[in-house]
Amino acid sequence: MNEATVLVGGGSMLRSDDDGSIRQLRDDPARGLFLRDCRALSARVLLVDGRPLDVAAVTASRSVRSVVLLPRGTRNESSDVLVVLTQRVSTDGLDEWVTVRNTGHADREVEVALEVAVDAADPFALRSDKRTFDRSDAVRTITPDAHGVLVTHRRREYAIAFRTESDAPLTDVAVDERDTSARLVRRVTVGAGQEARLAFRTRVADGAVAGSADPAPAPAWPSRPDVVEPRDLRSRAQDDLRALRMPAPGLPAATADVVGAGVPWFLTLFGRDSLLTALLAGDDAPDLLVPVLRALAAEQATAFDAARVAEPGKLPHEIRIDELATLDEVPYRHYHGSVDVTPLFLVALAEAPDAVARELEPAARAAVEWMRGPGGLGEHGFLRYTPDPAGLVHQGWKDSEDAVAHADGRVVDSGAIALCEVQGYAWRALVDTAAVAREVWGDPAYAVALEGEAAALRTRFRDAFWSDRLDVPVLALDGDGARVEVVSSNIGHLLWSGILWPHDARIVTDRLLEDDVFSGWGLRTLATGTARYAPLSYHNGSVWPHDTALAAVGMAAYGHTEQARVVAEGLLAAAEACDGTLPELFGGVERAAFPVPVSYRQAARPQAWAVAAVFAALRLV
Repeated sequence: MNEATVLVGGGSMLRSDDDGSIRQLRDDPARGLFLRDCRALSARVLLVDGRPLDVAAVTASRSVRSVVLLPRGTRNESSDVLVVLTQRVSTDGLDEWVTVRNTGHADREVEVALEVAVDAADPFALRSDKRTFDRSDAVRTITPDAHGVLVTHRRREYAIAFRTESDAPLTDVAVDERDTSARLVRRVTVGAGQEARLAFRTRVADGAVAGSADPAPAPAWPSRPDVVEPRDLRSRAQDDLRALRMPAPGLPAATADVVGAGVPWFLTLFGRDSLLTALLAGDDAPDLLVPVLRALAAEQATAFDAARVAEPGKLPHEIRIDELATLDEVPYRHYHGSVDVTPLFLVALAEAPDAVARELEPAARAAVEWMRGPGGLGEHGFLRYTPDPAGLVHQGWKDSEDAVAHADGRVVDSGAIALCEVQGYAWRALVDTAAVAREVWGDPAYAVALEGEAAALRTRFRDAFWSDRLDVPVLALDGDGARVEVVSSNIGHLLWSGILWPHDARIVTDRLLEDDVFSGWGLRTLATGTARYAPLSYHNGSVWPHDTALAAVGMAAYGHTEQARVVAEGLLAAAEACDGTLPELFGGVERAAFPVPVSYRQAARPQAWAVAAVFAALRLV
């Protein structure tokens, strides 16, 4: 497989070959330039004098890449043309600078051709998750002019347009309407020992859709950026988090600069991911938290909507602006199918400045009422969720279809399900909100009520979830109230939340460090020997860095600093072995078996909470 390289910034993403080319491969459907959750370029090839180019040197940060390219030739064939391509992705789109250097002794004319195609594919149509969509009613057109081409795509009320253009008039433009592709040609004369610089860019052409007025004049061409490649783990993590920041999709600019969950499939606002990223990153990225809180509060549900799993007071799981979501062909435009975002919102709000806690007091009180009411605390005594057949079956952080299963392998997929870690989040949400009510809102009576509810929840949790057979809490209570008696990494989140009594916290800490859970790199999501255990599964034996980091932070909070350090050092060693950027997950294969983590092929990278796990681990060593 030809491994893709990734540039990401401002909500835009380029997944390409290392020379910047976009070539579609059957086993890698996420290649392309994605702008506003739509594939703006499905093909892209740069040619010089009609010849393809080979990579001679590369330097890159997360959002910018510079590549030295040489025209392809035979072993003993030299070239007097050297090309330096610099690419940058940002909220605006893709900017490309092509510097052509003539290393020969005579002036010469050079032809630079950029070949592009646009299929306007929706990410949900590209993902291999057993769904198909009929997009046969889509209409795409391509229109050339002296500087480039405009491609428009429309389906019913959804419309988007992309423009690829040159910074100077083109020598030639050829288009093919069948696949909305184009060949943009510039011919330049380059003096001996001199160089010429050309630029191209691809943008969302706001307002430039079928039947609309001409787009506004394009902004001035930006200057070519320098490329600085981060080296140490902290600077690499900072670069990754900067790259994942983006405008909150569909929301006003005041809520901009949230952190997207990860590439390639999750470059949007996810409630759980964004909140835990901000909490794990802490003082290393202190400006992440408030925009995420405001963006989520702006999307808090005010009514019941079964199609989106929305209930009054519930905070959103994810927000999408892509075609299929806009047309309600997937439920994720404003989707609330997670049971844990609402308590995590309250936990995060307690970390925000007092002014923000006062600003979002109505949202916080509505969130508490959701937990008491539709969330299940009042009826069931625990926060619960019911599987959504049109969306997510499981609605905790382990949301794959088989993520909750009994010791004999039977999958839990019906009824009102209560996850162990979610009860920990709920307990901490009640405790933290009580403190905010007393110290910031000036409402001691409300604080006393919440503290009483938290104390009762802590007792109920110990009675219902602690397994004498496992000597740790179970993963969940199924829809019939039966315990899901397996040892899982979820119990590490109980350390982070603080719901465990100190004696129990010590037992859980020691259990997580046993060989069937701790791989040497991190915590397996499911202990070896369990019926569903598979080291390269998504949630049943793999290692997720954020999951491990939460447990390590919790160990340290209970005073088990040496154990926390062992776990954190394993994570940092994994990061070093992964070129400084931890992936979303990797295999649960033990560290003693192989000197680097075993990859999970389709893991997101960079992924926000995996990046934040590096900051958390660094604070523990």
